[in-house]
This record gives sequence, structure tokens and C-alpha cells, in this order.
Amino acid sequence: KNILLHEVYKIFNTEFSMSFQEKSAWVMCFALIVSGTFYAWTVLALANVVQTVPPPNAGGLAMGVIIIVAIAIFGHAVAALGNPADANAPEDERDRLVVWRAGNLSGLLLGVVCMLSLFAFAVLGDGNLMFHMIVAGMVLSQLAEYALTIWYYRRGV
Repeated sequence: KNILLHEVYKIFNTEFSMSFQEKSAWVMCFALIVSGTFYAWTVLALANVVQTVPPPNAGGLAMGVIIIVAIAIFGHAVAALGNPADANAPEDERDRLVVWRAGNLSGLLLGVVCMLSLFAFAVLGDGNLMFHMIVAGMVLSQLAEYALTIWYYRRGV
């Protein structure tokens, strides 16, 4: 257990030259992938049992949120240990530009998914499908925002 923590600390501290904001984006990408996969797995498993699109699953959503929060707390704590001054520093102009660009594009993705969800509801009349499509859209939109944030930091915006 201590070996794993030490290796994670090394990655976030010395092996890569990343700002705290980029480390944060990596942490949140991981959290969203784990949580989104868990939720998709629970929905698909339930769909296999009931042989239709299952209704919204409050327990699955709650567990997904708990997974995100747990990973975010642990990951951000480890990332902040590497350079506490960077973690507490205010955003500079570049950080604001990166966040704005990534948020703008991910917002467009969310809008497209919501429109497709509404179209699917209008054609199929399945509110359960619309719900799961919008949840998937929110997860994908956030994942896109963090992935774009990483890309913009690496690309040099």
C-alpha cells in the first residue's frame, strides 16, 4: 500500500513537469472514466435482466458520484503534495484561456447530446433512454473538457 502511494507521489511530483491544473485534469479524467464505466456497467447489466432500457437508477448514480468524489479527493491531495504553492496559486491568464476553450467545446458536445436525446425521445417515446443518454452526455462532456484541458496545456495555448 505504501509502495503504491509512493509511486503515485513520484509521478505527480518529479517524473512529469505538469502544473497543478493539468494534474487535476488527469485526476478528474481518471475519476470520470472509472465512474462512467461503473454506471454504464450497472445500466447494461440491469438492461440485460429486464430486456429493455431500465429506469433511472438512483443507487447507481449515487455510487458514481461517491466514486468521483473519493478519487478526486485522494488524487488532488496527492497532486497538491507535490507542489503546495502551485496548488494554492490563483489561475493566470493562460489557465483561464485553457479552461474557457475546453469548457466551450465540451459545452457544445453536451448540447449536441441533449438535442440527440430529445430527438430520440420524440421518435421512440422512451424517457428512460433519454435519461441515460443525457447522463452519458454529461459524463462525456466533462471527460472531453478535462481531456481538452490536458491537450491545450500540452499543446501550448
